[in-house]
Amino acid sequence: MSRRIVEGFLAGFDLLVTPSMACLPPLVGAWRTGTEDDPLRALRNSCPMGVFTSVFNVTGQPAISLPFHHDEATGLPVGIQIVAAPWREDLLLQVSHTLELAFPWAGRRPAVS
Repeated sequence: MSRRIVEGFLAGFDLLVTPSMACLPPLVGAWRTGTEDDPLRALRNSCPMGVFTSVFNVTGQPAISLPFHHDEATGLPVGIQIVAAPWREDLLLQVSHTLELAFPWAGRRPAVS
């Protein structure tokens, strides 16, 4: 996907909000599962973790991921990604700061097993 297509899409919005990942945070090293037999398995295992963020990483749009919620069953953080139009880092940081004040996350920690 080209940067110009993404910029054209974002031109109609102030901000775009997506999940940070399409799954809960996996266990450390989980992306390696099955790679002994199929080296490409690492790419397929990693896909749910980067499906929402990768397009903006590649095209260079200003974006931020914030820990916004905790999964009740596991206590793991669930993030949101906020994407702004090019050169609108100011808006991105203002909204992120406002969300941090309204929903503070600095003191939240998932249980360690």
